[in-house]
Amino acid sequence: MSETPHNPPDSSVPAEIHRLLHCEPGVGFAIVDGEGIVRFANPRSAELFLQAKPEAAVNQSLEQLFGKEWAEERMTVLRKVSATGKPAIIRHIRHGKQIQSTLRLLSEPGDEEVLYLVVTTEGEQDPAHPEAFEIVESKLAHLGPLDPLTRREMEVLALIGHGLSTKEIADTLHRSPRTVERHCDGLREKLQTANRVQLAEFARAAGLQVEDANLKRV
Repeated sequence: MSETPHNPPDSSVPAEIHRLLHCEPGVGFAIVDGEGIVRFANPRSAELFLQAKPEAAVNQSLEQLFGKEWAEERMTVLRKVSATGKPAIIRHIRHGKQIQSTLRLLSEPGDEEVLYLVVTTEGEQDPAHPEAFEIVESKLAHLGPLDPLTRREMEVLALIGHGLSTKEIADTLHRSPRTVERHCDGLREKLQTANRVQLAEFARAAGLQVEDANLKRV
């Protein structure tokens, strides 16, 4: 994929890295500096995070793009990557979809500025050597189409995604089957779905766990 005029190569990024950033169209690549400014984003990265084109992200700060809380959480992880040299993997929900980012220190000792490479994919992939990474679960969620759901509805949806029956959900949440069915009715109405199979698709796309219902919404 060739460069576009809206996202020109940054002179601080080695040419071989730029070639890498364009050879995997299904993977999101971004470069963020030590001040939290996005220096580069390929189309997939911009789509996963912003549902926009790369020029909407480049030269913007994380706080401008995602808000103060999200930026602070992300910068805390990046600074730890810089301090330890150990890459990090962070799982989070964006636009109602689960995405996973691997954060690596791109700059070398002695470089004038700190640069990080952020590689993002949709869904969750277990690393071959998890001990080589700092694993981080985001405390924040951007729920997109799931945002109208109540906390209890999120819990029910997560359990539907794990294939539990109405009775099993009722037992897990210590509620009656009738109460669970009322929540299912609310889920179908809010998500405009016709059946549990479609509800499960929403849950699996977000990688929902029951505890995700308690994440702070941003």
